[in-house]
Parts: sequence; structure tokens; C-alpha cells
Amino acid sequence: MLNGPLPMVLEALVQEHPAARIVVRTGLTAELYDEVLHGRLDVAMCLHPAFVLPKTLHWLLLREERLVVLAPQAWAHRDPHGLLRDEALIRYDRRLGGGQAAERYLRRAGIVPRERFEISSLAAIAMLVGRGVGVSIAPDAATAWWPTLPVARLPLPQSSQARRFGMVWPRTSPRTRAIEVLVDHARRVMAAKDSPRPTVASRSTPRRRAG
Repeated sequence: MLNGPLPMVLEALVQEHPAARIVVRTGLTAELYDEVLHGRLDVAMCLHPAFVLPKTLHWLLLREERLVVLAPQAWAHRDPHGLLRDEALIRYDRRLGGGQAAERYLRRAGIVPRERFEISSLAAIAMLVGRGVGVSIAPDAATAWWPTLPVARLPLPQSSQARRFGMVWPRTSPRTRAIEVLVDHARRVMAAKDSPRPTVASRSTPRRRAG
């Protein structure tokens, strides 16, 4: 998230609230969810966990991100499945939800890739793809650096499961008002981008958020 919308959300927040102080921590979705659930974090910007959230938490959907094939711009005319079969694969880390979704897609499509690297950073994957080191299948993430890279994002021929990216926070918190301010800025920043319109599963918000 640090390479995605988070910096834009923080920038928008301090423009209206210059005295705001926020501690940002990074982690996997499961780690951040557990921190919020046990009151060690006020709010997390993360993927929706692979289970139904308890009623003690709110969830705001900010964006749905479908899988795409990442390829050098010069290969944008080629068949996406052909690229995954014929070119070296820079795999998105299978410990992450997006990497697991990519693995399921490859299996369902009957594609056995020629793997070169397995990396947890989408930014690093995109840079390698832009340099012609290989191709990848990864979520079409909301990042500011796509236009700066010679990378084509090709839609997949078959349907794929979208990963749900948003914010989670407790229904009750001593910092509810501050949290609501942060969540509202995230909603507005994402709505300003060409993203699906955010939908809310309830209202309430914590302030300190985790990346």
C-alpha cells in the first residue's frame, strides 16, 4: 500500500489537517487485521480477509483489482496466455492473496509457466517487466507509477477473481472521529481516481492507520 494510494491519502489529510500525527505500520493483511481486532491498530488499509468479518468491525471497499498480465510495452499486441506460456514468469509472491489468485488462474487455464523470480513487491515486478526480464500475472493495483513504466497491462481471456482492497476498523474506539476523517479522505482520494465507486459497510473510523 505504500507504493499505492496511501501516500496520496496522507497528503490529502495533512492539507486539511496540518497538525495530524499518524503512525504507519506495514504488514500482511492477516497481521494488520489481527492488530485491528485486538486494538493495537486503529485502522488498516488492506485486502479483505478470506473470511466474513466479525460484527465488531467496519469495512469500507475502496477498489476491486482484477488480475492482468504485465508485459513489456513492445509485447502488448501478443496473446496474454501465449506470453504466460512462452516467456519467463516473474511470479507474484504466493504467500500473498494476489499471488495465490494468480496461481489459481494459471492452474485453471492449464498454463505451466517458466518461472524466473518470485517477488512480493509489485513495484519491483513492474520494473523488471519494463526492462524486458519477463512477464507477470498480478492484480491491477492502484499505483501512481504505472504511467512511468513501459509496461502493458493486458486483460485475461478468462474471468478471474478480483481482490477487494479497502479499510477495516473497530465499531467502537476512543478515536472514532479521527478515524472517520482518515477514512473519508481515503474514500475521496480513491473516488477521484478512475476506480470503482467505493461502498461502505458501515460508518465509523479510527485514526492511526496501518499501511
